[in-house]
Amino acid sequence: MRPSPRLLLAAALLTTLRPAAAGLLPIGSQRQLFLDDALIESTERTMRRLNPAVKSKLNPIIRRDRPWEGEDLRIAWVIFDDQRQLFRMRYSSTTMTAEGRDTVGETRVNEGQSVICEAFSVDGVHWTKPELGLVDFAGNRANNLVPSDQHLSYFFQDPHDPDPARRYKAHVRKGSTREKGMTFELYTSADAYHWVRSATNPVIDLGEKVGRWGPTHFLGWDPIRSVYAAHMENNLHMNSPYARRSIGRAESPDLTHWSTAETIVVADERDYPDTEFYAMPTTFYEGWYLAFPWIFSTTNTRISPQFAFSRDGVRYQRDFREAIIPLGDPGDFDGVTVYAQEPIVHGGEIFCFYTGTNWRSPEQLEQLGPKARAAIGLAKLPLDGFVSFEGARREFSTVTTRTLTFRGTQLVLSLYAALQQWGAGPCEVRVELLDERHAPIPGFSLAEADTLNRTGTDLPVSWQGRTDVSTLAGQPVRLKLHFRNAKLYSFQFR
Repeated sequence: MRPSPRLLLAAALLTTLRPAAAGLLPIGSQRQLFLDDALIESTERTMRRLNPAVKSKLNPIIRRDRPWEGEDLRIAWVIFDDQRQLFRMRYSSTTMTAEGRDTVGETRVNEGQSVICEAFSVDGVHWTKPELGLVDFAGNRANNLVPSDQHLSYFFQDPHDPDPARRYKAHVRKGSTREKGMTFELYTSADAYHWVRSATNPVIDLGEKVGRWGPTHFLGWDPIRSVYAAHMENNLHMNSPYARRSIGRAESPDLTHWSTAETIVVADERDYPDTEFYAMPTTFYEGWYLAFPWIFSTTNTRISPQFAFSRDGVRYQRDFREAIIPLGDPGDFDGVTVYAQEPIVHGGEIFCFYTGTNWRSPEQLEQLGPKARAAIGLAKLPLDGFVSFEGARREFSTVTTRTLTFRGTQLVLSLYAALQQWGAGPCEVRVELLDERHAPIPGFSLAEADTLNRTGTDLPVSWQGRTDVSTLAGQPVRLKLHFRNAKLYSFQFR
């Protein structure tokens, strides 16, 4: 199913604001990721590769260690709070047990005591569970418990709203994902502790005809399309014409008036026949939509995230079908499911927080018994490190861009050594600047280019020790990157 004409028209109008791929590309000083071919004219001896995120050696980073916590810990939301300058996480903690059979003989899941907790971190790796003093437990408020009515999974920060009293937004779902007539209510807050109910609630009323949304991710303000947006499992919970879960998008100018959700991502001929989409957390970065669609394999009931990207928010590319965060080994806390949150870019790294479980079906829960658990993990990537052009070990590879213009005085690259063993040697990267006729620009030729052989982010490119490219700003140029034993993530003029 293609996206609707309305969304495609909006995407086309957005695309007209971007330069045509065959013409002059004014990139200004925006960072350029190597995700698609819009900027690429030609390549030699190289190909794009997905770089799976590397899991923290401290995983799970949030685990049961308090008397009020059960064995099932799951992320409600996690953000980097710019005001507090730390990571904040809300998570649920529940005791899950398999108990008896239902009327058709299937195992039932019994959810015991469930609490909502908060944790803080300066670096995203090491977490503390603060004494919030908000909820009484066993006669004591020295705990990290949050009132149970604040289980606001549909949460986001809203820097677009100028009112500091409305800095945080949350939606509360009313109604089951298995029943028609679902609604969403909007709440706002200055601190994510004290919430004000919107006078216009419910802000989303799906009604009997529309039905219901499955797992939903409210993206917040979309700076590319200039609307608020939400992604959801848009299939009336298995009543889809495709007979399997898909991803939809709805938009709103004000968080009160919402469009009808329209399907934008479905399984295709490259997917396994049992592939379905459970959710698609998404973030915005350097003019891109970067998404982690949860791939649900219905045959073995496993869930893991892929990587998808889009320039217009409607047409998503899934060029790589392997997991961006792989499942753990059998028996690991994340051996059966990885429910990834949207990536968070912070401090020159990409943080990928996720809930991992070693069970999903009631039958697995029953079989594992007290060994069944869910916990919270972290995987990380270097800045811009989702996808890279990878150079050969011995021969030089090349990537040549289309003709572009830029603003800035310096060119920087983000790259990583592709191989650091088996005698591969250091990475080597040199850049020459060409004019629109592919002729080397004097002073910036390959013969004058200095070799970059360090791994890092925003490494300055130089020619005979000079990094200043300001004399070429605003003029048509092409970049030709020569590299060996290197992963190229991005470049930027700044």
